[in-house]
Amino acid sequence: MAKQKLFINTSYDPLILRTIVRRYWLWVLGFVGIFVVLAYFYLRYTKPVYESSLMLQISNQDKAADVIDFENINTLDDDISAVVELLRSELLFERAVDKLNMSVSMFSRGKLLTEELYLASSFNIQPYELVDSTLIGQEIGITTRNDQVILSYSKGGKNVKLKGPLNKHVTNDDMNVVVKSANPKVFRKMASENELYFTFNSRQGLVERLHGGLDVIPMDPNARTIQVSFKGHNARMCRDLSLAIAEAYQEYDEEINRKSSENVLSFINNQLDSLYFELQSSQDSLADFHSKSSVVDPELSGGELNEKLNDLELQLSDIDKEVASLIAIDNQLERAPNRLEVFRMIPEMLGKSYEASLVTHITDLHDMLEQKEDLLVSLTPNNEKVALVQKRIDTKINTILRSIATIKLRLNSEAVRLRQEISRRKFKLSGLPEQRMEYSRLKNIQELNEKYFTLLTEKKVLYSISDAGYASENRILSMPTVSTVPVAPNGGFVYFAFILVGTFIGLGIMTFRYLTFNEINLIEDLENTLPERASILGGVPLLKFSMEYSQLVVAEAPKSIMAEAMRKIRTNLSYIHPNYQTIAISSSISGEGKTFVALNLGGIIAMSGKRTILLDLDLRKPKVHLGFDEDNTHGMSSLIVGQSSLEECIKKSTIPELDFITAGPIPPNPSELLLSDRFKEIVEELKGSYDVIIIDNPPVGLVSDGVKNLTEADIPIYIFKSHYSKRNFTYRIKELFEMQQLKSLNVILNGVQSNRSSGYGYGYGYGYGFGYGYTSGYMDDDMDKFSKPSLWMRIKRKIRSILRRSK
Repeated sequence: MAKQKLFINTSYDPLILRTIVRRYWLWVLGFVGIFVVLAYFYLRYTKPVYESSLMLQISNQDKAADVIDFENINTLDDDISAVVELLRSELLFERAVDKLNMSVSMFSRGKLLTEELYLASSFNIQPYELVDSTLIGQEIGITTRNDQVILSYSKGGKNVKLKGPLNKHVTNDDMNVVVKSANPKVFRKMASENELYFTFNSRQGLVERLHGGLDVIPMDPNARTIQVSFKGHNARMCRDLSLAIAEAYQEYDEEINRKSSENVLSFINNQLDSLYFELQSSQDSLADFHSKSSVVDPELSGGELNEKLNDLELQLSDIDKEVASLIAIDNQLERAPNRLEVFRMIPEMLGKSYEASLVTHITDLHDMLEQKEDLLVSLTPNNEKVALVQKRIDTKINTILRSIATIKLRLNSEAVRLRQEISRRKFKLSGLPEQRMEYSRLKNIQELNEKYFTLLTEKKVLYSISDAGYASENRILSMPTVSTVPVAPNGGFVYFAFILVGTFIGLGIMTFRYLTFNEINLIEDLENTLPERASILGGVPLLKFSMEYSQLVVAEAPKSIMAEAMRKIRTNLSYIHPNYQTIAISSSISGEGKTFVALNLGGIIAMSGKRTILLDLDLRKPKVHLGFDEDNTHGMSSLIVGQSSLEECIKKSTIPELDFITAGPIPPNPSELLLSDRFKEIVEELKGSYDVIIIDNPPVGLVSDGVKNLTEADIPIYIFKSHYSKRNFTYRIKELFEMQQLKSLNVILNGVQSNRSSGYGYGYGYGYGFGYGYTSGYMDDDMDKFSKPSLWMRIKRKIRSILRRSK
C-alpha cells in the first residue's frame, strides 16, 4: 500500500464539528474542572500578600522670607523626585527597621506553609545577649516539655539543645534569651501542632529580606503628595513598616535641616569671634596712639591719597579672605569629593565675588551625587549607568577645581597689583609726618574690621531670622491600617484565569482534533472524499450489541432494520448490474466488517430465491467458518491444491439457498493460490450451479491478493466502517482506479450509528437514493434475540471447534 498522506481539514465542515463537539465536550468540562481544582489548591496553599499604605505630603515654609529679602538654603524646590528616591533608599529603610526593633523574627512552619509571627503570637523572644554572631540568620527550633522550653540549633556541625524554664532566662555560652508567653497552655498547644523557630536578624539581612516590599509613588506633584506602601505576608508588619518609613523620613529631614543650620551659624560665629578680637585690637591700638601723641584727629595733608590707600587696602583684605575661603573649599573637595555634604560648602561662599559662579557648580555636583546614590540602591558600583554618573561627577569636580584655580590665579594677580599700588602710594606718603602715617594706618585697620564685623553680624541676624521662620510641615495625610483583605492572590481573578486556561486547552484539543479529524462517519463523508467513479450502495446500521465474530443476522431477524438495510443494498445491486453473478468484497484493513457484510448480503440475496454461495478467500485470517459455526478442515485452500473435492468443501447454512465454502487450512503461500488457474476453474464451475457467487477477499489495503478478484468481479464492493475507517483510506480506491484498471467500484458504509438519520445513494450514471432513520423502532424486536453469547455458549463453541480440528 502506498505511503498515506497526512489528512488535514482546511475547510469548515459542520458535520465534523458536530462530531468533535459531541465527542470531546466532556474534555473541555474536564479540563475546566481540573483547573478549578488546581486554582483551589493554589489559593489554599499560596501565602496571602497584604498591603498597607499611607499618604505623605512634603511641605516646608520660609515665613521669614515674607519679612526680609532672604531665602533659607533648606527651602525645597518644586521637584519631589529626590524625596521619592530618599524614601525608597535603604538608608531610610534601615532607620525604619531600627524603629520596629525586629532583632528577632519568629516563625511557625506547617506541613506546607511557613508563617512569620509578628506581634500576634502566643509567645515572643526577648534577646538579652547574643554571644556567637554565627547564629545570626540560623533557625533555632522551639519545643516544649512540661514547663520546660527546649531550644535546638546547629553549631559547628553538631546539634545543640538548650533547656530552660518558660518566662525565665535560658542561657548558655552562645546566647541569653527569655521565651515569654502570657498563656503557656496555648503556647504548648501551638508548639505541638506546628514547628516553631526563631532567628536572630542583622540589620542588613532584614533590609535585604523586606526592602523588596516597599513601593513609593508620587501622586500629585502640585500638592507634593507621595504614597508610601508596603506589601508582605503579615498585615500588621505592613502597617508598621509603612508608618515607620514615613516617621523615619520626618526625623531624617529635621535632622538634616538642623545640622545644615547649625553649620552655617557656626561658621558665621567663628568668623565673628575672630573679627571681634581683631577689631578690639585695632581700637586699642588707635586709643594708645591718641594717648601717646595727644592727637585726637589730625588733619592729614594727604587726605585724598589716604582715602585711596584705604580703599586699596580694603580690597586687598577682601581678596586675602576670598583666597583663604577658596583654599578651604579646595581642601574640602580634595578630602571628600563624593560625599553628599558638599552642599555645606555654600555658606563659606556667602558674600564672595565668586559666589555666583561656584554655587551653580556645587549645586550641580550635589544633584549628581544624589543621582548616584539613587542608582546604587538597585545597581552595583560597576554598573554602566553608575560609571557614567561617576564620570560626570569627576568631570564636574575637575571643573570646580579648575574654576577655583582660575579664581585663585586671578585674585593673586589682583593682590599683587594692589600691593604694588599700595607700596607706590605709601612711598608717596613716606614724606608725611610719622604721626599722620601711623594714625592713618590704625584708622584704616579699625574701619576695615568694623565693616567686615558689621557685614557678618548682619548676615547672622538675617539667617537667624530666616531659620526661626523656617518650619518643616511634612504631614501624614492618611494613616496606614491593618488590611484584612489580601491584595494577592486575587481569588476571583485566579479562578477566572485558571478556568480560561482550562477552556483554552479543551478548545485547543477540540480544534486540533477537528483539524486532524480523519474518520469516516457518514455517507456524506464518503461522497466528499471518494473518486467520481465510485458508487455508494448504502449503509449498514451499527448493531446495538457486540459479537465475538461476524454472524448471519438476517436469517434470525428477517424483519429487522439490519435486514431492511441489506434489502436496500440488494436492490441497488440490481440497478448497478441487473445480471450480476459474482460479487467481490474487500476493505482497507481488518475489522471494517467485510465478512459481516458478505455473510448478511449473501443471506439476504439467498432469501430472495437466488442460489448463492459464499467463498472465504481471506486465507490468512479466515472468519466465515466462525460465522456459520463450522469447522475449517476443508476449504478453498485444500480445494485449490486438490486435497479436497468441491462436494467435500461446500456446506449448507440455515438458509436453504445459501451455501458456503470456508477458507480451509491456512496455507504458506496464499497469494499464489488466489492467482492460480485452478481458482478460476472453481469459480467457472460454481457459476454453473449458483446464481450468485460472493467472494470474501482479504483486505486490499494490507495485501494485494484480492485486487484481481475485484477487477474481474461483476460487482466489486469496498467496505468502510463508520467511526473506524480513516479518510485517507479513500486514497487506496484512487490507486485501484489508477493502477489496477478497475472499471467500477461500489462502497458500503458499515456500522452507521442508529441515533441519526442518514441518506444512502450511489452515482451509477444517474441519481438514486433513499433514507431511513434508525430510531424509528421499525421491527427492532427481531434483534432482541441477538445478544452477547454467554460464557457457557462460548465454551461449548470452543470445544466444538477443537474437536472438529482434531478430526
